[in-house]
Amino acid sequence: MGLLGRFWAGAVVLAGCVPELAADLSRVDAARVLAVRAEPAEAGPGEAVTLTALYVDADGTVAEAGLRWALCTARRPLAELGPVARVCLADKNASLLALGTGVSVTAELPTDVCRLFGPEPPAATDGQPAGRPVDPDASGGYYQPIRVASEGEISLVQLRSACGLAGATQQQAAEFRRRYQANLAPRVAELGRVDGAPLGEGEVLSAAAGEEVALRVGWAACPEAAKCGDGVCTLDEGADSCAGDCGDSVGCGGAETYLRLDPVGLTLVEQREAIRVAWYATAGSFEQASTGRGAQERVASSDNVWVAPEEAGAATLWVVLRDDRGGTSWREVAVLVQ
Repeated sequence: MGLLGRFWAGAVVLAGCVPELAADLSRVDAARVLAVRAEPAEAGPGEAVTLTALYVDADGTVAEAGLRWALCTARRPLAELGPVARVCLADKNASLLALGTGVSVTAELPTDVCRLFGPEPPAATDGQPAGRPVDPDASGGYYQPIRVASEGEISLVQLRSACGLAGATQQQAAEFRRRYQANLAPRVAELGRVDGAPLGEGEVLSAAAGEEVALRVGWAACPEAAKCGDGVCTLDEGADSCAGDCGDSVGCGGAETYLRLDPVGLTLVEQREAIRVAWYATAGSFEQASTGRGAQERVASSDNVWVAPEEAGAATLWVVLRDDRGGTSWREVAVLVQ
C-alpha cells in the first residue's frame, strides 16, 4: 500500500513557502507512519483485511500507539488532482467510516467498493445521472482509500480491491477470473552487507563510526511461467491444476507476473511487477532514499549505501518493499555504531 498523505498534507502546509534545503525523507527524527501493510494485499468486496502500520520515531519502532483508522468513501472530483479526494484529509466528515485505533486494525471492504472506486458505474443521487466508473491504474487495479491519523500527521493509503475488469468481453472476463492470482506482497528474503552473510532475524548490524556500509536487500525470484511442482502458486495455476503448489499460500513474495487488460489494444496481457525499495534510518544517511528494480530487470535484490554517524551509539534501519499492485512489507534492523 502506497503512502499518499504526507505529500497531500505537505502541499497544504507548505503552500507559498520555499524551503532552503530539501528534506531528507529517509531520516527518522520524529514520529511518523512509514508504511502500511495489508494482509491480504488484495481483497474483494466484503472481505476482511488486517491493516498494520509501520509507526516509528527517533528511538525505533513504536509498538503501541493510538493511531486512528478510517475508510474514506468520498470519490475524487474530476477537477481535483491526485489519486484521492482531498476531503479524506478533513476531520469529522461524513465520508469517513471509523475502523478503530492502534497500530493494527481489521477492516472489512465495503460491499459497494467496486461501485465507489472501481469499474462499476456509481448509483445516481439527488436526481442526477449516474457518474462514470473509476479508471484503473497502470496495473489494472482499483483502490479503497484508507486514512491513518496520529498526533500532528495524517496519512492516506490505498488498499487494492479485487473488482474485475472494465471494458472486457465476456470471454476476456472469464479468462481473467480463471488465470489471475491475487497479489502477494513482496517479502524481504535477505538483508545485510553486500560483502557479508545476510543478517538473521534479530541480529544486530555492527558498523564503525563514519563507515560507508554497502547494504543489499533481496526478495524471492518469482517464476515467469507456470510450472507445477516448483513450490510457488503463480499465474495460471490453481488448486485444481496444481494442488501441491497452490495450498494455503498463493503467490510469490517478489516480482510477480500478473494479468491485466491493455486499455489501448483491449487485449489481456501478462505484466511483471517492478519492486520499489524505501530506506529509512534514525541516524546516519543513505546514499539514496529509494532504490529498486524495474519490471524488465531480473535481479531480485537492490543495493544502497548507509553512512554511519560519526558518533558511537545505537540506531535503527528500516527497509520497505512495495510492488506495482500495492503490496507492502518491511524489515527492521538494529545497528550498533562503535
